[in-house]
Amino acid sequence: MNRSTKIAVIAVILVMVIIFAVGAIIILQPANTEDTSWVPRLDNYVTDDTYVLSDSDFNDLNDFCLAVEQNNTCQVAVLIVNSTNYNNVHVGVNDLALKVFEKNGIGQKGKDNGVLFVLSTADKSWRVVTGKGVEDILNGAKLTELQNTYLVPYMDTPENYSEGIKLFVYSIGLELTDHYVNTGPVPSPYPIDFIPLTGIELVIVIGIFVVLMIVTRGRAIFWIGLLFGRGGRGGFGGGSTGGGGSKGRF
Repeated sequence: MNRSTKIAVIAVILVMVIIFAVGAIIILQPANTEDTSWVPRLDNYVTDDTYVLSDSDFNDLNDFCLAVEQNNTCQVAVLIVNSTNYNNVHVGVNDLALKVFEKNGIGQKGKDNGVLFVLSTADKSWRVVTGKGVEDILNGAKLTELQNTYLVPYMDTPENYSEGIKLFVYSIGLELTDHYVNTGPVPSPYPIDFIPLTGIELVIVIGIFVVLMIVTRGRAIFWIGLLFGRGGRGGFGGGSTGGGGSKGRF
């Protein structure tokens, strides 16, 4: 068997192994057919679709949430909408808050130390969602105390909404600053920290790359550069929630 034939045989074997492995991964992964394209992406700590917040309060809250994260890695996000009929999909404030939290991954991955406050002015309701890592600090009783003290008294007229929202978010952030203990970086679950692939997935990718390099005689590097050189967007830290928090109406 000459050298070129050996290379061809090895390439065929690698392709077969890769196809089998990818097929197994696809079969074993749970199906997820739910359309979440309507769920908004949050680009800042504070998103005010209704312009309820004054300019100064909006800027102060963004700066404050940044300071909280820099202090102990906790992430606090705020979303204010007119109605929970968001992008022509009607959900309650509870479902909206949970889906926004999950899609944006608020909080640090592995620490789950995020908090999301969603308020709907037309529905006159709000929901606070907490990550698992801060549920003990911001449990239902504590959140009820904070909202009754800092939020509810200001929700009598629209002119006072901005002040109440600011004070309530401040109170949440201060609770985290005073009581959350930053446990340091979470060990990466991946063999290579900055590549989000498990061991078997990494082997598959390397195998595909090797085969492509052989088949294309090195041109695969150019194609891969075109595919991944388009850039992306930033986001939150990848935290999750157990559904804890509080809700209310005004």
